[in-house]
Amino acid sequence: AFTEALSALQAGLSVLVFSDNVPVAAEIRLKDEAAERGLLVMGPDCGTAVVAGVGLGFANAVRPGPVGLVAASGTGAQQVMCMLDTAGVGVSHCLGVGGRDLSAAVAGRATRAALALLDDDPATELIVLVSKPPDPDVASQIKEYAEQLATPVQLALLGLGQPDLTAAARRAVETVGVTWADPWSWEKQPWQGQPGDGQPRPAAGGALRGLFAGGTLCDEAMVIASAALGEIRSNIPLHLDWALGSDLRSDGHLMVDFGDDSLTGGRAHPMIDQRTRLDRIADEAADPNCGVLLLDVVLGHGAHPDPTSELAPALAQAKATARDDGRDVAVVVSLCAAVDDPQDARKQAEALHEAGASIFLSNAAAARHAVELVIGVR
Repeated sequence: AFTEALSALQAGLSVLVFSDNVPVAAEIRLKDEAAERGLLVMGPDCGTAVVAGVGLGFANAVRPGPVGLVAASGTGAQQVMCMLDTAGVGVSHCLGVGGRDLSAAVAGRATRAALALLDDDPATELIVLVSKPPDPDVASQIKEYAEQLATPVQLALLGLGQPDLTAAARRAVETVGVTWADPWSWEKQPWQGQPGDGQPRPAAGGALRGLFAGGTLCDEAMVIASAALGEIRSNIPLHLDWALGSDLRSDGHLMVDFGDDSLTGGRAHPMIDQRTRLDRIADEAADPNCGVLLLDVVLGHGAHPDPTSELAPALAQAKATARDDGRDVAVVVSLCAAVDDPQDARKQAEALHEAGASIFLSNAAAARHAVELVIGVR
């Protein structure tokens, strides 16, 4: 990927590098080359972009409009674009810069370039910068840079104490003069049984198990859940001492990003090939410690053409496995979808709901609902 991207830059072309597992040193070299030539490198590991209405990589079918995005996050960008689309607000461009761009090493090289491009675009009235948890010093530097631009920039940088992506989308919607309405949800009723009636109860104090295809959606869910539940083990942990072992197992709360580079070598991304996550759903259902399953389903171009055709049977079987063991496993799904996505969001939601899941278009709302189920509020 490095050689091809460098050749394109030397030929005077901006590039999108979808490939992951590109060394950081190579990423820096590409972005420095682009800066010298007045070009843009989107990536490496740039899963999502929309340029003048054309989706690249994993991209939802969103309408054109006044909001431009710069995204050091793939599914984070998709979540914000889908929230905007649901509210009737369109997107001018979404320029992905790769998930490491706001790290200390890469230092926002492509983020500055992308912000400048959108600042010069007459169709962009508002810029939203979306990122998984960034390096604090780099985030501060980028904020200072953004404040110098003529186009207003709103920051949607995930982290403890920061607004979630739905809140960021709401702020953008209201800034461009559109009334916000909360994204729809489709909740399963909580357990309504009585002692001795034969209905399995939810596992009291059961663990929350998040199984994600989108890394930023996993990050956001961990930020929200850890504020209420404490330690959340993960392969992309919020704190280094919360890291999962190589077996990706824990007796307590955990969230796994199945799209992490370490898990996608030699196989398609889990938004395309769901087999690894389907196997893990079955494993979690058989674990008596598991009380709530939380997972994302990301629609749009490039993703699985009908993800619920595989997920719905797996979730129904998971609930049956728990029921046979005299307990219940609650299932909560974050459905990242735009109105015109080819998979038909309503159809996907209906299938998941029929399988026993609660469905939320807002990932943040899904995470909060899952936490409430764990602590027994619902």
